[in-house]
Amino acid sequence: MKLAEELPIDAAVPEVWKLLRDTPRLTALLPGVENVMPLLEGGSEAYSASVADRIGPFKITMNVEVRITETVEPSLLKAALKGADSMGLNRMTGALQLVLTPSLSGALMQFEAAIEILGKLATLGAVPIRRRTTQVFAEFARNIQGQFAAKPGSS
Repeated sequence: MKLAEELPIDAAVPEVWKLLRDTPRLTALLPGVENVMPLLEGGSEAYSASVADRIGPFKITMNVEVRITETVEPSLLKAALKGADSMGLNRMTGALQLVLTPSLSGALMQFEAAIEILGKLATLGAVPIRRRTTQVFAEFARNIQGQFAAKPGSS
């Protein structure tokens, strides 16, 4: 399943980049993500997290590993993903890419992901999974935009 989204943000690219690289702050904006911990492995930046959501009739919790595979400050972040639920009934692997470019309003975030879902969850098919993913991205987008909304009383 391939996903692509664009998100205009009312902030300069360096400010958005700073948010993307602040793992605790960023993951707090991701719906259903908790227990994010750095993986202490030589040389590479990686994290483990628990991700919980409901898709169709399934309530699912997966343990996910996110490994940063490439960064080009302040414009490109690539990561590899893999995860499974505790019983191994559902698994996912994939890659994602975030690209930041300057725009008239500040920054434009382009998000692309290619994710393969295996197991019971895959029996739902791509349509409900894509619909739920779009809903989660919309909530994430609101959360990110809220980080850069003008504060009352600021000029």
